[in-house]
Amino acid sequence: MRVDVLLEGDDLVIEDGDFKLGQSDLQHVYHILLNPPGAFKQFPLAGVGKPRFINGPLDGQLRREVQLQLEADGYRLKLVAVTPQGLDVQFDPV
Repeated sequence: MRVDVLLEGDDLVIEDGDFKLGQSDLQHVYHILLNPPGAFKQFPLAGVGKPRFINGPLDGQLRREVQLQLEADGYRLKLVAVTPQGLDVQFDPV
């Protein structure tokens, strides 16, 4: 389980005049899936870039990319599947 500054959308969560800290695994995975490679200055190879896969097939390339990126960040991937609600990714937290 990772603890980090929490975000609500693109805004920092402020509580009692300070940044709110909390479990941030879902937040980390969301940002890895959403942002394309090169979006993180410190880690230029990190990121999947989910928007570039919209309306495309869920093929081995996307599954492999999600698996590689999450494993590189320390997560153990359980499942990657497309559902009517969107991309379903299940993982074990670090």
